[in-house]
Amino acid sequence: MDIYNEEMLNDFIAENPLRFSEKRLSLVRRDFYEHKRGTVSDEFVDYVLWAEKSPARHEHFGDFLLPIIRDNSWSSILEVGCGETVLLSEYLYQELGNSVKITAMDQCEMQCDTSGIKIMNHKFTGTEDLTEYDAVIAQEPCDAAELIIKTCTEQNIPYCVILCGVPHARSSGVLDDDVYAWYAYLLSTYANSQFTIWHNGRFSSGCIYSEHGFDRKYFQGT
Repeated sequence: MDIYNEEMLNDFIAENPLRFSEKRLSLVRRDFYEHKRGTVSDEFVDYVLWAEKSPARHEHFGDFLLPIIRDNSWSSILEVGCGETVLLSEYLYQELGNSVKITAMDQCEMQCDTSGIKIMNHKFTGTEDLTEYDAVIAQEPCDAAELIIKTCTEQNIPYCVILCGVPHARSSGVLDDDVYAWYAYLLSTYANSQFTIWHNGRFSSGCIYSEHGFDRKYFQGT
């Protein structure tokens, strides 16, 4: 399939299935016309998955999480770095209903279409008391990734974080040149963490998760 098809791009923009703001749509356009530049935006990844009729990133992660949440009988989940459209939390709520309390946190202005989700409009600082949650989840939370892992580890809260495909600065401020060096640093720094490569269509990145709450059996085939 030729994803660099202007008619397909225009259809995506017109349909706007993920409720992108104009700023985020502009990132799709940029990477469509400048695709030889190397690293592409998450928004362009979303466009490609849509063009290939593959599950969106939030759907893929959500379908993975659903049996884990049900098997553990979790009743309260926190998503950190949910983004302006809160798509992952909305997807989980649509599948789980009121059986699970879902809280979505981000510092950006959020547009949530589901009244059953609790919105926390502030930056994750690591000072939060997470003991009211059965688990913390995050999908490519950028600079917050290590802080989420660190805080959950300290408070013994199960977590699962899909990492970005590019490195982010360590808590020390050091920025690794290679994303796999960043992944290795996180895995070696935080006790009882596990790692796998997360595949979604033609794209892949790292996934780090707690040994408790997220049994390895769920990651077979990811």
